[in-house]
Amino acid sequence: MSVPAPAQLEQILLSSSDLSRASLATRITVGRLRTEVSGDPSSLSQKVAELTEFAQLNDFAAADLANI
Repeated sequence: MSVPAPAQLEQILLSSSDLSRASLATRITVGRLRTEVSGDPSSLSQKVAELTEFAQLNDFAAADLANI
């Protein structure tokens, strides 16, 4: 599965969309990144890159993110 586009990942990090259907690892990672972005909005692009890398390394995460 391919990694969602950066714009979609930004939306995931800026929203409070439900993560209950995602795997535990994806929920933890997205939750942490959301918290970090809310504390420092200027870090959004860095956190999108981190989420992209996570999804590239884990096929399940790419599928989870595509369905959020």
